[in-house]
Amino acid sequence: MSFELFYYIAFRVLFVYIETMLNLLEPVNVWVYFKQNQVLPHIFFWRKRRLKVEKVNLVHTSRNGACIFYHFSVSSGSNFYRLRFDTTKLNWFLEAVEEE
Repeated sequence: MSFELFYYIAFRVLFVYIETMLNLLEPVNVWVYFKQNQVLPHIFFWRKRRLKVEKVNLVHTSRNGACIFYHFSVSSGSNFYRLRFDTTKLNWFLEAVEEE
C-alpha cells in the first residue's frame, strides 16, 4: 500500500468518525489522576450522570492565542467522548459525544 493511499484511507476513516459525533461545548466536572508526568481524566459528570473513563484513546493540544487546550478522546462503555481542559481558566468542557 502506498504512503498516499494509507493517509487517504486514514483521513476518510477519521472524517467519518468525526461526522458521527455530536458536537457540544458543555461544562463538566472531571476527576483526574496523575501518572508520572501526565494528567488523565478518570471520571466525569455530565447531565446528572457519572461516567467512568475506561480508556484514554488520544491526547493532543491546541492553542488559541495564549490559551492552551488539552483534548482527551475517551471511551466509557461503548460510547466515545471528547473532553477539553482549558489551562488558562482551569475548567473542563465536553466537546463531543457519540453514544449508542
